[in-house]
Amino acid sequence: MSIPPQQPGPQQPNPYQQNPYAQQPPGPVPPSPYAQPPAPGQPPAFPPPGVPLGAPPAAKRPVPSWVWGLGGALVASAVWAGVLFANGTLGGGDEADLAGYRFRKDLCDAVTIDAFKERYEPRLGSEPNSHYASKEQALDANNCNWSLKDKNASASDYSSVFVNSTAQWHKKSDPKGEFASIYKGFEDRSGDTYAYTTKSVGGIGDEAFLIVEKRSPTGSKTSPKEFGGMTLGVRDGWFTFELQWSWYGSSTSGGTKAPSEQEVEKMIKSDARDALAALKKS
Repeated sequence: MSIPPQQPGPQQPNPYQQNPYAQQPPGPVPPSPYAQPPAPGQPPAFPPPGVPLGAPPAAKRPVPSWVWGLGGALVASAVWAGVLFANGTLGGGDEADLAGYRFRKDLCDAVTIDAFKERYEPRLGSEPNSHYASKEQALDANNCNWSLKDKNASASDYSSVFVNSTAQWHKKSDPKGEFASIYKGFEDRSGDTYAYTTKSVGGIGDEAFLIVEKRSPTGSKTSPKEFGGMTLGVRDGWFTFELQWSWYGSSTSGGTKAPSEQEVEKMIKSDARDALAALKKS
């Protein structure tokens, strides 16, 4: 029996021989539910055949020269601001408020301690004992010290009194933020032989604090502490002033006694007010 010859099957198209860009015969286009007939005298809603849908991409517009100039100015400003911050001339704050107090080379000319002199006299025969002055870029400061004795003290009385005054003109930074902490912090120094108490004082400068010091006359932890020192600190603007009184002796030595806290507070406030007034007049 003879086998009929195989019929050639349909030839499969070679995908590499197809032209992907060849135009295919147009088929029926389904109607668009959104298409509307054009109004009389108006162009059709779709572009004519052969014109692609969508507007052609707009040509890239050149950036105006003034935009580049503005950007350069902003960069330069940022660099300059960084330099000013680094130098401390920008953001460094305000101009120094010295509240009218003027620097004196010799502080002893302004701090005359007349109230203390009613009770005390110079011990070393010179008045005042020592002083110094310093003028720097950020801070001007001067100081005056006295070594005194009670006018009623006998030749054998070894008790001593020291009065110290310091004035500071802060020219680069405002001391307001830390002033109170400095004087309140003295209480943290209290120990077995020393005790400090701090209180606020009104009516002098922008703020003022009074420190009372009590200490053991023998240095023993068991000895009762006696009043032996007082410090008045004043801040007025960026100017600070301090007046300190210290007494060294013993209430059991038979010599002169230390004045009461109330007496010293009255004297130290009076002399501080006089000194501040004199520094404003100088």
